[in-house]
Parts: sequence; structure tokens; C-alpha cells
Amino acid sequence: MQVLKKGLSVCLNRRIKMLPGKDTYSPPKSSEKLLGSLLLKNKFINQSQLDEALKIQARTKEPLGSILIQQGHVTEEDIAYTFAQELGMKYIDVQTTDIQKEATKYISNTLARRYNTIPIKVEGNNLHIVSDKPLSTQMKGNLIRLTGKHLKLYVSTTSKIKGLLDEIYDSKGKHKVSVEATAREEPDNTMVIKLVDRLIEKAIRERATDIHFETFKDKLQVRFRVDGLLRKIETHPIDIAPSVISRIKVLSRMNIAEKRSPQDGGFTYVHNPQPVDIRVSTLPNIYGEKAVLRLLNVGNVGTSFDSLGMEQDHIEIFESLIKRPYGIILLASPTGSGKSTTLHSVLLKLRSEETNIVTVEDPVEDKIDGITQVQVDQAMKVTFPTALRSILRQDPDIIMIGEIRDKETAEIALRASLTGHLVLATIHTNNAPSALPRLLDMGCEPYLISSSISGVMAQRLVRILCPHCKTPFEPTESEIKSLGCSSLPEGTVWYRARGCPRCHYTGYRGRTAIFELLKINPDIQQAIVNRSPAERIMEIAVSTGMRTLFEDGMIKVNKGITSPEEVIRVTLIQ
Repeated sequence: MQVLKKGLSVCLNRRIKMLPGKDTYSPPKSSEKLLGSLLLKNKFINQSQLDEALKIQARTKEPLGSILIQQGHVTEEDIAYTFAQELGMKYIDVQTTDIQKEATKYISNTLARRYNTIPIKVEGNNLHIVSDKPLSTQMKGNLIRLTGKHLKLYVSTTSKIKGLLDEIYDSKGKHKVSVEATAREEPDNTMVIKLVDRLIEKAIRERATDIHFETFKDKLQVRFRVDGLLRKIETHPIDIAPSVISRIKVLSRMNIAEKRSPQDGGFTYVHNPQPVDIRVSTLPNIYGEKAVLRLLNVGNVGTSFDSLGMEQDHIEIFESLIKRPYGIILLASPTGSGKSTTLHSVLLKLRSEETNIVTVEDPVEDKIDGITQVQVDQAMKVTFPTALRSILRQDPDIIMIGEIRDKETAEIALRASLTGHLVLATIHTNNAPSALPRLLDMGCEPYLISSSISGVMAQRLVRILCPHCKTPFEPTESEIKSLGCSSLPEGTVWYRARGCPRCHYTGYRGRTAIFELLKINPDIQQAIVNRSPAERIMEIAVSTGMRTLFEDGMIKVNKGITSPEEVIRVTLIQ
């Protein structure tokens, strides 16, 4: 460790001879080797990966970091974080950092791009700047001389700094974008287009499901929903908010002149390797308009039941239910629990040339080849009930209903299942047993429910622990009892979230589902006929072998997939 620090100190403090006007900095070979050593020490790469990259570097003369990134062994965040940690500097996400307009005046466009450096804040006699690499003594001296300030240094990634440079400075070197900008000039249309495109690209890369453009008194705030939770990404001056919202409206084929009423629209964003469908909603507020973009087919979990997160015993029961020629299978969970993904996985499994599958959805989220999909359109009087009546005259084998919202839709679905159709549908309840009293509350007859429903499945999405930073621990007896577990095998290891650059310091990366599968049996049927409450149906279901959402989640805790805190978070209210 001491050797590494000494080597790093030598590399950073060495006087670098620079040609006049060419004060760019190329790290010496020793620092390249040092980067490899640091990445190896922090377990971002192994020795064979480093050896392979060094061989490529000897041939191509490319920077070692670039080679390792191209090979997929590390990310830009890994490299920046490693340098920051070793130098005792702070790693920041420069795109989520508020940048003072005053600070950007201290460094010219040319110099900022030459050093790939951004001034972010002036504080007394200190100028806070962020760079993508350690600055040489010569570079630091130049900046101190030109700015007349002491430097406070931070580290971020190359691409984030370059992306932000384009927003702060235009091609002529004039200041363009700043959170604390005071100029009230009309934003450049090209800049706004680039900004919206960049944010959509970033959202796709980070597997976001939603982008929120939020207008407040003095700023436009952008947040992404990743793995179910919103995260602030960046802020911009309120001046550009109308132009950004207008750009989104143009893409979504909305009326850009209408600012006082909510609007809905959408568009397809061309992105490799596949296009992304985006649904857009705007909402007027006291400071302008808010826009939310829903990215419909980004970061979806796999289509096999195993990749969705189902345990093998659940897969066997669920497959036996969907192979039946008739009956209703309900997916009962709140919004955002992954019901649509599960339903579409079922449809892909059942799709064949011999089967006529028709869906009615609001909206159609994923287009599936070989399946007839109907979009609900209230304006054209295409509702769930009217669409279902027409579908029943279309010789269907399987019908999928996006949501059972009322008695009319429910009764059509129940009767369709009794006339030889397999019906798949969703209903909003907190657990599987609650779906049955919910249908009773809608006014459906108990005999219809008990004779037509084959099974009910509830699900939740839990975040997956980041494999690069999750921390093992042995649960104490009190922790085990507090979770309602009687005992665990000796030596059982659970994991906690910690946080690292690869997971944006959340401790989690990706999501999987936990399930509660209720297969209807004679005892459950009798409880329906007796109009038993959800609590009684839950008791019967558990006594006859149903595993609750919490119990299914704890299986994933024991496997090291998620944390006990995450399971508690999503199953607390049932």
C-alpha cells in the first residue's frame, strides 16, 4: 500500500515538460501501471484481464483505462472512484451537481476542454473544480496563475464532464447553461434538443423506467425512476423549462400551444440495439408544466418464469394453471409490481399458430407479434366491456384483460371462462387472497367466482443487491426473531447493501420479483361461497400450503439475492 501511494505521489508531483500552447497532460507509463495495480487491488479486475489489456496497450498505444472499459471489465465510474479514493479526493456525479454561473467565468472554454475540467463553485478564495484524472503540477500551476484562486479538486467521469461542457459553453466559448444563470435569453433550440436526447439516452443506459421533468420556482429538475425509486439526476435554470417541455410535446405529437390542460402522447425513440417506446404525460402546475416520460421496454426482466424470479415449485404450479383450456387466472398486485411483464411472459409462452390470443389493454405497452392487441379508447367508445363483447365474437382461445376495474368487466370475464376460454387478467389488491373478496365487493355472484377462478398470483418487485459491493453478515437471534423466523441453519449468511460507483451508491442494481401463488381448492371455494373476508381466506390458503410474499422474499434473502430490509419494504403493507 505504501509503495502504491509513493508511486502515485511521484507520478502526480513530477514536473512535466510541456510544449508552448500544448499543455495537455498524458499520464506517464508508470501511472498507467499504477491504475492497473489500483483496479486490481480494489478487485475491479483480475490479473488475467490486466495482462490481456496491457498486451493490447503495447500494440495500440491506447490508454489502459480505455481498453479496460472497451472490454467491459470496468466502467468510467470505477476508474474515477479508484483515483479519488487513492488520492483522498471526493468523487462526485458532476451532472447532478449545481454549478455556479460565477465559477464558470474563471476558466475559458478552450482551457476547460483542454484539461477536461469544469469549475463548479467559488467559495471565498477557493475555486472548486472537477476533472476526470489527476492534474499534473504544471496544470494545477497554470490554473492557479490564471484564476488567482486556491483549487479544491474533485473527480468525475470523462463522458459526464464532456457532456456538461457542451451545455455550459457553446462553440464560440460563451457561457450557455448554468443552474444559477441570471441571463433571461431565449434558449438555443439545438441545445434543448441535445439536452432532451442526452437525458433519454442516459435513462436508457441506466435502465430507468420513468423520466420526470419537474418545474419549480427557480429550476427545472430531472429525476429518473430506477429499480422502483426516484433519483435526482440534474437541475437546469427555469428559463429553459418551457423550451424543454415544448420539445417533448413536439416529439409526442401534442398541442404545444395548450399549456393549461393535461395531455397524453408518445413516440418511439430510435436507440440501438432496439427502438424504445415512450409514453408521455404532461400536467400543468403553478410554475409551468411537468412532463413524465414512461420508457416502456427498457431493462425488462427476462421472459422465462425463472428469470422473472419464480421459484421452481411456483413455476410448476403456475404452468399447470396456464395449460388449462379454460378458467381465470388473476394477477393481483398494486401498480408498478411487474404484473404486465409477467402477463406478457405468459402470452409469449402460450403463443402458437394453433391458438387465437386477443388482449384488451390500456395502454398497449409491449407489442407482441402473432397476438391481436386492442387499445382501450374512451373517445371512440372502445372500453374494456365493449371490447370484450366483440372479442368473444372473434373465436378466441385465450383472452388477456389489462385490468378488471368494474362489475361489468368482471362478469364478462367470469362468464367467458365458463364457456371454454382461458382468461388472464389483473386486479389491484395487496395480496392474492384479497382479490376474491374484491370481486364480491364489485357485485359478482359467489358461485360465478368460485367456479371460474383457477388461481390468483400476487407479486412485488425487490431490488437485487449489487454483486460488487454487497456486505455479508450473520444474522443475530434477535434479528431472526424480529423477522418472524423461528430459526436458521447455523452459519447462515445474509447480505446488506453498501454502495459503490457501479450501483450509483444505492447498494442495489436491477430488480427481481417475489410471488404469492394461491391455487383454488375446495376449501377456498367454500370460503368464497360463504363470503369469507380476506383474512379468513389467507388463513385457509396458508394452512393448505400457500407461501406468502414475505416468505418468498426471505428465500431470496437466504440466497443472497436481496436484503431483509428490501423484503420488509415491499411487503410491509399487505
